[in-house]
Order: sequence, then structure tokens, then C-alpha cells
Amino acid sequence: MSFYITDDNIGHLDHTVMTSESDSYNTTRLSLYQALVQEIAGLHADKRGVGIPDLQSNGKTWVIARSRMEVYYYGSWKDEIEVETWPQDPIGLNCPRIVRAKDKNSNRPLFFANTKWAIIDTIKGRPLRPKEVTDALMLPPKELQIDATLPNNLELIESSNVFIKEYVPTIHFLDTDLNHHVNNLSYINWILESLPEEFMDQFKPSLIDVRWIRQTFRKDKLIVTIFAKDSNELSKQKPELYFKIERIKEDGSREDVFDAITEWKSRDSF
Repeated sequence: MSFYITDDNIGHLDHTVMTSESDSYNTTRLSLYQALVQEIAGLHADKRGVGIPDLQSNGKTWVIARSRMEVYYYGSWKDEIEVETWPQDPIGLNCPRIVRAKDKNSNRPLFFANTKWAIIDTIKGRPLRPKEVTDALMLPPKELQIDATLPNNLELIESSNVFIKEYVPTIHFLDTDLNHHVNNLSYINWILESLPEEFMDQFKPSLIDVRWIRQTFRKDKLIVTIFAKDSNELSKQKPELYFKIERIKEDGSREDVFDAITEWKSRDSF
């Protein structure tokens, strides 16, 4: 895995798909694409002196708040992937970052991700103004930047009110990361694990739009709930599913920690 930054501040990462990153159909796992987003963002910030260890030494850290990924194609074992990323102008307290990937040999697009990151005070747990850090990241030329506005999914979330299933994940030591909280990839793995195996045998996500609402930790008790617009959503040709992860508090009440809007296509559609 090699990483470098070009003169116009575009980060490049090359990766060869390993066997552990392909599923039982020899198809690239969604978790690999999500991991590449996390990795290249971290490497780019680290090269500019504002990676997580750098920020932590000053009582700050990076967290991801939202990611909207469109998947165009799933590759397979031994495929060579080229990933690109660049930061954009801050939007309020959010630091947008674009990540896209293609097959290195065929140039076939694999995914496009529009992500929002935030810098938080590790003591107070509050977001900080990002200007100092974004200045260090060095934005690319204006002509390379795109509209990073993300859609408001509230109406879609409210219409997805038909209960499908619940699933109780277990938080393990390996779910935690440099920030000593549950890593963002674990939430995505949990929502995939919550689905019936026969569904996963047939479908792969073509869109996943997620929000990390609150941090969670090793001793937390969580529950994943799947919702849809119709009770027969899992049997449709192009299912649309809404996932919510809640923390169960000591008094039995629940609070939202994560949600995701997803669209799915049959495996042979990619």
C-alpha cells in the first residue's frame, strides 16, 4: 500500500485486494471501500502534520460525522485499486473530504464518497472551529473542488417507519481505535450483520449514507433496528432500507448513536 500527495494536494493510495477483503462470492466487501476512505483520509492528514496523533497531543482529535458513498462496481481478490482524496472548504464546523476510487488497470470507477469530518475537544467532547487545521491540510485549487452539499434525508427517514428486524451486536476490544471509542467501520459491519443471510446472498449496497451521531464505547449496550417503507422491502428488486443504532441507557431508555440510509442492487447488477 503506497501513498503520496501531488502538487495540487490530491492524495493517492494504491491497494491490492486481499482474500480477507473479498466475500464468499469473491466479491470485494463494502467494508474494504469504507476502510479505504478512513485510511486515505488519515494518511493525508498525517502527511500534513494534523493526523490523529498530532491532534491528540493538543487535546483534539478527528471524528467522522457523515459519509455518503455511491458504489458503482465491486471487484475481487487481487484487483488493484487506486484511491484519490482531497479536502474542501469547511462548511460550518464540518471539514468535507472527497474520496473516489477506480480499478487501476481498467480505470473503471468503483466508488465515490462525500464525507464530513469534525475536530473535537477530547476533554469537553465538543466540536472546534476547523480553520487552523484546514489551513494545514492545504486545499486544492478551486477548480478541483466540487459541491460537497449533502441531501437532507429527514423525509426519507420519517417515511421508513415499517419495522423489519432487530439485532443486538456485541462490542469487542477489536472494535475500538486510536480515539478509544468504537471505530466507525464497526457500525457499518453491524448493520450488514443484522440482515438475513439469504438477502446478503442476493444483494450488495449501491448507496450507503450514514451519520455517526454519538460516540460509543466498549461497555455500551447497543441495538440495531432495520426499517423500510414496506413490509416486503427485502424481496424487492432494488430494496431501500433504513438502519438505526441506539444505545440502551441504564434506565432502559434509548438514544440514537448512528443511522444509515441504504439502497441495494442484485449482485449481478454490478
